[in-house]
Amino acid sequence: MEAPLPDIPHYLLIDATTGERIAWVPAPPRTTVYEACVRSGVRLATRCRGSAVCGLCRVEVLEGAEELPPRQPDEEVVLGDVLDQEGGERLRLACRIELPNGVHRLVLGVRPEDRVR
Repeated sequence: MEAPLPDIPHYLLIDATTGERIAWVPAPPRTTVYEACVRSGVRLATRCRGSAVCGLCRVEVLEGAEELPPRQPDEEVVLGDVLDQEGGERLRLACRIELPNGVHRLVLGVRPEDRVR
């Protein structure tokens, strides 16, 4: 049985293929998913290091999507045609989403190819 997660704002990253937990990442205020992952040692794929240019840090919002603001224009452009694919409505860039005030957690799916080992 897995240990319970601490009761503080966080991102829960799971493998989008297997459903297994990858990491529990604390979510300090005004910190993007990408920044929080870097601080916690979770390496997401990137070339632009969080500037919404490469699109490699995409994640699938599995829980909490309704609490997020709409995608920013640069996020829409970078994700492009991927948004038209099945499940595309749940895709976001980790470098562009933050845990909104009053929201305790987001559950995010990360595909194996979007992680650096």
